[in-house]
Amino acid sequence: MYITDYLERNAQVTPDKAAVIFEETSYTWAQMYERVIQVANYIASRLSSEHQEIVGLLLPNSSDFLIIYLGIIHAGHIVMPLDPNFKQMEVQNVLGQMSPSFTISSAHYQESFDDRYELILVDDLLGMDSVKPPAYYRTNETEQIATMLFTSGTTGNPKAVPYTHTNHMWNIPAVSGMWHWTPDDTILLSLPLSHWHGLVMGVDGALYYGNTLYLHERFDPGATVKALQTGDITLFMHVPIAYSKLVEYAADKTFDISKVRLCISGSSYLPPKIWQDFKVQYGQEILERYGANEMGLIASNTPEKRRSGVVGKLLEGVKVVFLPSGEIAMSSPGLFPGYWKNDSASKQQRTADGMWLSGDIGELDEDGYLHLKGRVQEKMKKFGYTVYPRDVEWALMQHPLVSEAAVISIQTPGSLSDEFVYFVVGDITDEVINDFAKKQMPSFWRPDKIVHLSEIPRTGRTSKPAIKELRQMVETTEK
Repeated sequence: MYITDYLERNAQVTPDKAAVIFEETSYTWAQMYERVIQVANYIASRLSSEHQEIVGLLLPNSSDFLIIYLGIIHAGHIVMPLDPNFKQMEVQNVLGQMSPSFTISSAHYQESFDDRYELILVDDLLGMDSVKPPAYYRTNETEQIATMLFTSGTTGNPKAVPYTHTNHMWNIPAVSGMWHWTPDDTILLSLPLSHWHGLVMGVDGALYYGNTLYLHERFDPGATVKALQTGDITLFMHVPIAYSKLVEYAADKTFDISKVRLCISGSSYLPPKIWQDFKVQYGQEILERYGANEMGLIASNTPEKRRSGVVGKLLEGVKVVFLPSGEIAMSSPGLFPGYWKNDSASKQQRTADGMWLSGDIGELDEDGYLHLKGRVQEKMKKFGYTVYPRDVEWALMQHPLVSEAAVISIQTPGSLSDEFVYFVVGDITDEVINDFAKKQMPSFWRPDKIVHLSEIPRTGRTSKPAIKELRQMVETTEK
């Protein structure tokens, strides 16, 4: 089925059920479908019915975003969401690289465009009269591209990641049994819809089950806690930094969010201390899962067994092998078809038998649970031992005064050992850290340098530690 086939089904089966609630407005499934068809007809009247074209979409989270996203897909074309946080140079870099037929945005972002790129304002589009239904482009859903996302930041020509309708929708039933996901669930979503996590697990999950989507423009701890306490929400999904902010917001308070079935974390490593603190303050054990843009979902914990620091068991349909380096290679129906017009980059990331190289180091324990050790390029060495940063960070964060930690290594040409640098957030001294490491860690895990920070810098897209920025901090202090 195509993504919008689920929308049409919901409009027929539960036409009066709320599809999305955003700020002061809401749409039923029937109303949503009607608006999507209006947009799809306009898109199809402008573009080819013989091949796919790319349409840019630059809007914050909103009902308008959802309607236009689904309208472009229903017309048979490719949605290229742009991050609302992009600066003008970043927007124009992506437009120049991808050459969309046109981009839909609002007057708020108008200065990011110039005469080279056609811009259609969202208010003009949604205010247009209906046009005669044209032919929509259709091919096999396993081949037809739905979205075009990006691997990382948008300076320096990031790799474009096309995702088919099948790639999108496979992820939802793949975890449904493990999460006990049903049509009775409701979803609170403040993840950015310009990225995989919010778009696939949030929006497409709601479509698949006909769930009501409570949509926020952006994450705000106060607004999130208020919504979770209403009893209207059963599923909440976000990245680890959001859970960290919720822990900070709670401080010495407690909140009743017992009506929420699952609080789910993904896109980055969830420190065990945040997991434990969230459990104390909110009475919820966070469910961690593992996936990525290119790969889709790979593994997940279950409501019955949520293990801190572990990303869970492999999903049905996922195959993994561990290379001699420890790197995970995988295949599944969620795996994307390859980087857009970049065969050389796609080939470099595949094994000889076609499995995708994740870039992550991992291992399965005796119970079949997947543990992530870090990225391949982050692997460290000391006294002939191989050391993984996640292991050291996990151990360091067992100290009650450490609230956040990141560990990197600095390599010196010709040296058999790297210099280990601890970046630590918390009211703790070097002396206490060194004493803790001496007593609790192997000798080859101990720090050569400790850097104290008020917070760990993180990437905007995934909230993972910004390794490049951390390295620059070390280089600056050494000059």
